[in-house]
Amino acid sequence: MNNNITYITTPKNAILRALSLFLLLFIFSPQVQAQDDVRAKIDSTNILIGQQINYTIEALANDGEAVIFPEGQTFSPLEVIESYAIDTASSTSARMKLIKKYGLTQFDSGRYVIPKQKVIIGTRTVETDTFLVEVNNVILDTVNQGLYDIKPIIELPRDYSNWWKYLLWIIPVVVAISLFLWWLLRRNKKQKEAEQYIPPFEQAMATLTELDSKNLIAEAKYKEYYSVLTDAIRRYYEEKVYDRSMESTTDELIARLEMERDSGHIDFSKHTIASIKDIFKRADLVKFARVNPPEGKAQADRIAVEDIVKQTREALPPPTVEELMMQEDYREALSRKRKRKLWLSGIGGILAILLLATGIGIAVKGYNEVKDFVFGNMTRELAEGNWITSEYGIPSMVVSTPKVLTRQEVPLPPEAQGKIEATAFGWQTFPANVTIGVYQFKFPKGADVKVEQLISSQLAMFEANGFSADILKSEKFATPNGAEGIKTFGSGSQVIDQEKGTIDAGEYAFITFQAENVIQQLFISWHDEDPYGKEIAERVMQSIELQAKEKEEN
Repeated sequence: MNNNITYITTPKNAILRALSLFLLLFIFSPQVQAQDDVRAKIDSTNILIGQQINYTIEALANDGEAVIFPEGQTFSPLEVIESYAIDTASSTSARMKLIKKYGLTQFDSGRYVIPKQKVIIGTRTVETDTFLVEVNNVILDTVNQGLYDIKPIIELPRDYSNWWKYLLWIIPVVVAISLFLWWLLRRNKKQKEAEQYIPPFEQAMATLTELDSKNLIAEAKYKEYYSVLTDAIRRYYEEKVYDRSMESTTDELIARLEMERDSGHIDFSKHTIASIKDIFKRADLVKFARVNPPEGKAQADRIAVEDIVKQTREALPPPTVEELMMQEDYREALSRKRKRKLWLSGIGGILAILLLATGIGIAVKGYNEVKDFVFGNMTRELAEGNWITSEYGIPSMVVSTPKVLTRQEVPLPPEAQGKIEATAFGWQTFPANVTIGVYQFKFPKGADVKVEQLISSQLAMFEANGFSADILKSEKFATPNGAEGIKTFGSGSQVIDQEKGTIDAGEYAFITFQAENVIQQLFISWHDEDPYGKEIAERVMQSIELQAKEKEEN
């Protein structure tokens, strides 16, 4: 809905009174009524450059009438810097008073006339009065006010307005990696606890104690019961007596124990070996022949196995220093192996998560989007970042660029010095994906200067520096504010390294304007395989505006 259109609603009696009064006034004084319906005023007729004038329009309207106030730059040559909301106020008549306020200013000194403004009330159009405004220059006190050098360029802070887009990708990846590492460390902790070294005797006793808690005899699970019972002895003997006890048959194990006793290595009694043989034979019958032991025999074998383990410990000689060192080396090697496995699993898992996230990103956003996100893209950041609009030269050329152009020295030949004034402003990325330059040349009045000759000499200079223009085109160019010039553009190649034969291809454009003895020019080049470089070039060229000559002279 248009904010400058307002409808008035009043009570029914007020409508009738207003209608009768309106008819009487309209019959006897139509011209006076039209003028009284709209009044305009300003709060000052004398201001400084850039100072604001408050322009106020008051309109009287009947109920149901639409009131349309001026819109846009109808106050030219003054500029509207702010249009305030419509306000209402009571009036002495039965009609409603509407108040519209504007903030105006002018940035050049002189005397200006604010033209009549049209206000539409219902089907009538009423014009306001004109106002004469004088805009004065700011008086500088060069005697008492000190002079200071130009301040250096202030580096703008980095734009972080798009940080949330990065978080949409980073947070899920970080969460996935965190969950994976938590699971990996938890699993490693359990494995470490499971692999923690327990002396053989304590391990055998712990196995027997655990067997008692399973209540396998009451459930008639004799096969499982005797398997655990005999394995307790076999594991104990595996480490302390015979390193193949777990894979040996009953007869092979008994033969080995008898050999150890006969050789004097272990002081086994005949009773101990006989008990072992009896228990193992019974276990074989239970496991392979499915023969259940006599009642009470399983409990007795459990007690006998515990006695056998205790007797074996007493019969074994104490471990030597070499055996103790071997056990310690084994534990250290096991610990190193576990840590190495943990690192490899962690790195492999993280890489797998990153690869999965990269694959999803490529499938959703595309390869270039993911590549720019991971490795960065300088020209893309410049194209999508905050740009700066500045004026360069006198008369000035207004250009929007990713960075401020800085003044450059322009070397002139000896015969041109003192005759031609040349200024230049430039900026370039590193590496040189995008180059922007603004040039201005002032020639003596009456000099016959050909734009085509200037461009040809510039291209010749570029070729002397290793640039070769392969394609050259020319067409008319117009700025948004109506200035006309010539656009010379094409593609070429630049020799980067003559020894290695490195050549970089790119595109370029000259935008040249000529007014009497002044030539203004914008040059821009970009890498032909960089879409964001081309986007920057198009945006820069579309932003060019030339200041009007009359404005510069003022």
